Amino acid sequence: MNKTIYGMIDDLYLLCIVIDKTSVAAASFYLEIPTSTISRRISSLEEKLNAKLLTKKGRNITATAFGLELFHNYQSLFNDLNVDILNKKARHGEVAGKLKLVVPSLFYQHTVKAVLSTFLHKYPKVELDLVLSEERIKPQLDTDIIISFKPNIDEDVIARPLFETSHGIYISATLFAEGKVPRNLQELRNSRWIGPSGDKIQLVHSKKKTEEFEGLQTITVNDVQSAIEFAEAGIGVATLPIGLVQNNKKLMRIFPEYQQPKRHAYLIYKERKYQTKATQILIKILLKEIVLLPTN
Repeated sequence: MNKTIYGMIDDLYLLCIVIDKTSVAAASFYLEIPTSTISRRISSLEEKLNAKLLTKKGRNITATAFGLELFHNYQSLFNDLNVDILNKKARHGEVAGKLKLVVPSLFYQHTVKAVLSTFLHKYPKVELDLVLSEERIKPQLDTDIIISFKPNIDEDVIARPLFETSHGIYISATLFAEGKVPRNLQELRNSRWIGPSGDKIQLVHSKKKTEEFEGLQTITVNDVQSAIEFAEAGIGVATLPIGLVQNNKKLMRIFPEYQQPKRHAYLIYKERKYQTKATQILIKILLKEIVLLPTN
């Protein structure tokens, strides 16, 4: 009789997965192997250990005292081993696989596009799902990377500071040339505003004085490019990223001593010990290459 653990390690791993998932069917789905294989391997392990490890209650599986003891002894060991092997595979394997990147459209064009193009040329086996969106989308997979101006609110998600923007006050150059410009803060307050912030806006003076505008007449636009186009057309006053529009001849900045509080962009991804090599590389490149936009 073989007195070693040869042939039992995989079965112990299966046991831990079944107990963790509470059913053979869930373990089968997770491991992508037939339920019959799992049941057969668990029965074989019970024979080798001469002990009952699982009991069935309805559709769920419950561990016996001995099965639970094995689970507590080996589950963390298997998790650490799994992460270690996958990380070694990622370091030594080729850069390939699927990634998803979500980024606001205009910031993609100005800050991300060239960086991403270089990355994709260098790693031709990477498949990319690029989503241009202003919305705060929670990463669902370990390969999801999000650039968002909304801070992290999820415990299992990492948000790394990426860059910051300052927003100045802009109006159509045509209206400016015609003299149809707010002359003071009260007229500015009574203007029609374009932006994502609803009927309230905060402005910070260069001397640190803060103005709060509430009950504004607004056009709510959750897209920077659309806000720029509305402002260019003379539809209203807009607070826009200075670094993106400072050379736009269709817009004129007014009340330059005032800005909105700086907005911070974050690189958001799931908190995991293991990430694919492609995910790790793209995160490092974005953190290194995405530069601070002009703010004055």
